[in-house]
Amino acid sequence: MKKLGLILLSAILLLGMVLPVMADEDEDVYYLTMCSGSDLSEAQKTECQNYASKRNNELQNELNEIKKKRKEIEEDLAKVGQEIRNYDSQISSLQSQINSLNAQIVEKEASIAALEEQILQKENEINALREKVEQRLVRSQQTLHTNQFLDFLMGAEDFTSLLRRIQGVNDIMNYDKKSLEELKTLMDQLNADKEQLNIEKEELEATKTDVEAKKRQVVSLKATAELAQKKYEEQAAELEAQGNQISGSLSELKGMLSSLGLGSILTSSGFTRPTNSGRLSAGTWHYGLNVNGGVHLGMDIAAGVGTPIFAAGNGVVLASADGCSNDGYIGNSCGEAQGGSRGGGNQVYLLTSINNVTYAVKYLHMSPGSPAPTGRVVDAGDQIGTIGKSGNVTGAHVHVEVFKLGTMSLESYASSWSGDLAFGAGWGAAGLNRLCSNVGAPCRVKPETVFGY
Repeated sequence: MKKLGLILLSAILLLGMVLPVMADEDEDVYYLTMCSGSDLSEAQKTECQNYASKRNNELQNELNEIKKKRKEIEEDLAKVGQEIRNYDSQISSLQSQINSLNAQIVEKEASIAALEEQILQKENEINALREKVEQRLVRSQQTLHTNQFLDFLMGAEDFTSLLRRIQGVNDIMNYDKKSLEELKTLMDQLNADKEQLNIEKEELEATKTDVEAKKRQVVSLKATAELAQKKYEEQAAELEAQGNQISGSLSELKGMLSSLGLGSILTSSGFTRPTNSGRLSAGTWHYGLNVNGGVHLGMDIAAGVGTPIFAAGNGVVLASADGCSNDGYIGNSCGEAQGGSRGGGNQVYLLTSINNVTYAVKYLHMSPGSPAPTGRVVDAGDQIGTIGKSGNVTGAHVHVEVFKLGTMSLESYASSWSGDLAFGAGWGAAGLNRLCSNVGAPCRVKPETVFGY
């Protein structure tokens, strides 16, 4: 009969369903407990066989359905991801053009202000010179009409005096001519400056119009990119689970974990926040404010690259993934090949005990080189990584998910863990069926409620 129990256990662990939890309402736990016994009645044996067959078929069908959809979803995600990146590139290019045009506007406005000051100065010079010439002409008309002019010359007492008087008259006439020429030059310059001013004002208005047009393009592109982003988000969570099974040798990992003496880890009295700074940039269960925003199974805390990330409680790093660069983008699947979940970038999975309940806490998108390694025993508040921009991201943040696993000890849970990085609580839309507000462990806890966001 123990063989039957082992067959059932293998079937239930298929696809990483986590069983070793103590919630009475959990059907898997009920059958595992009953079917692992040695003194079963014939009716119980039949019930166990039927359940094992049923569960195995359900899990296999689920696996087949995932495999069937994976390629199709991956291709669509790659296409939408590239589309979003193209929008982002266009927006970035337009923003650069807008910044350049705004700089030109500032320069042009300074040039116009200087030109207006120059025009004002010339107008003042022209007015002063015009007044001077007009006064000179008035005086000339009063004193140098023809008869008076001849009387002035003929009144010379001798030839030398006559020459001096003729020279004086020439000087007066030359001065008047020079003043008039200077006045004409200033007026020509003034007209040229005014023409240039009109040209620069027209260019300024054209540049401002161009800026407004580009701003409208940016708004339009952002709206289109948001629609594409929404489409991406609706499918990305469904695909993430494809990489939600730890890679490598589980037996080797369990051997290492068993040597750490996890039974001596004391339970924490409450949850420690993942960061001491940053803001909640996306909430749990859905992106945005409604269910049409796409499934989002955790909260996002946005902060600068390098911001420390802290352990939620006393426990052990059950899994860690590192090696993704800090230049993540929409559609980047990095994380799966490194031993974590698809698109999660550099990540840590913490197994912790809080108020005598076992939880798993998932931290994604860390900076390369920062994730605490698998097997590290930590205390609440210890640094386990830093915020980065790795994997499937649009900006620097840490994505946090919380799983309630039951009352089994850390040591017992670690020794029987299947390697499922969703901890038996499902993923994508299916993850919404395992919310702790509706079902028992294993289930998903809304991080904002336990971390106080």
